[in-house]
Amino acid sequence: MSQVLDVNIVRAIAEIAVFLEFSPDRVINPDAAVEVMEQLSATLQLMDASTKLAFSACLPSVASQYRGEQAELVSSLADVLGLV
Repeated sequence: MSQVLDVNIVRAIAEIAVFLEFSPDRVINPDAAVEVMEQLSATLQLMDASTKLAFSACLPSVASQYRGEQAELVSSLADVLGLV
């Protein structure tokens, strides 16, 4: 059962993904970053299909707040997280 997905939730998930992907190794251990992304992915994959679609639909707007590789990551986040 899907409810309206608040874009701020998508934004928060994007912020976490950008942090994990682009933080230097001295800030976060790369293995730990991968583990957290895998757990985030597994949890989000539990959403129903309509919620996954709503999440995906929010990504272009959220990605527009980033530049370069960060924007590319956010744009592809549904795919990266295995939601499509």
